[in-house]
Amino acid sequence: MDSEQKAYLIDQAVSIDLPVRRVVRQLYDAALNAASGKPLCLTAAHKIAETADKGDYTFVFTGFPIPPMNIAETDGPPGAAVLVKTLKANGLKPVLVTDELCSRIVKAAAPKIKVIEFSISPQQAQSQAEQLLQEYNPAALVAIERPGWNSRQEYHNMRGLSISNIVGKTDYLFRLGQRRGALTVGVGDGGNELGCGLILQAVRKHVPYGAECQCPCKAGIAAATPADHLVVSGVSNWGAYGVAACLSMLNDLDYSHNRQKEMQLLNKVVKAGAIDGILKEPKPYVDGLSPSLNGLVVDLISTIINA
Repeated sequence: MDSEQKAYLIDQAVSIDLPVRRVVRQLYDAALNAASGKPLCLTAAHKIAETADKGDYTFVFTGFPIPPMNIAETDGPPGAAVLVKTLKANGLKPVLVTDELCSRIVKAAAPKIKVIEFSISPQQAQSQAEQLLQEYNPAALVAIERPGWNSRQEYHNMRGLSISNIVGKTDYLFRLGQRRGALTVGVGDGGNELGCGLILQAVRKHVPYGAECQCPCKAGIAAATPADHLVVSGVSNWGAYGVAACLSMLNDLDYSHNRQKEMQLLNKVVKAGAIDGILKEPKPYVDGLSPSLNGLVVDLISTIINA
């Protein structure tokens, strides 16, 4: 099986709609169109490999706080952990970016990687963005299941409710980095994630509350900030694993994340307080999917890339 075949199958694996959102195919197709029909995970890997040289910093954004417990869900930090491990193996210097509420879970997922807590205050967030870009000058910024603000700079969950009061305003950093020439990549599964502005109209058309939310802003949950490239997957962790697998393939490195390692990773974040975003319980489930179902896709990605 050649790399092109593997890339096609990886995309099919990560975009399986096991959570039954009924919007993944429409959003995936919109992202595929934006990528000129090229496999999403492999294209993201290519862009990272072409943009970032050995020794360059790469910012990886993750952490999606879930009301009313206001703690990070299990989707996002595990995907970020596998990707930063791969980036490090490629000679890059990954830095994780999240907010205070999600910090403990993100640190548990990747204990050896520096974690930056980003401010909830818009004013502080703008100055923090300037400071971080000046200090690190990252070559790439990758957002994995990270809230993205809408056209009125409000953040929402999938129920159309505002979560702006608990989210660090990382859109400022993503946008400013992009304006300064850094590559931006988004990984999402519902359209309200950072980077999904690339397919704004598709999200507004197909996603419940995409065009009109339930909060006073009434501007919808569709994230307005676009990434240069977007990976849409059934679960955002899977999209991140797909990118990591393709990046490993491009550089002839081992990709070893499998069902057993996934369970270890999920148990780590749950022990740190993470909850399943659908069940709202501290269980090693992801987007309502049991460990057995989630593990099937994780093993499928590994089997394809190592075929």
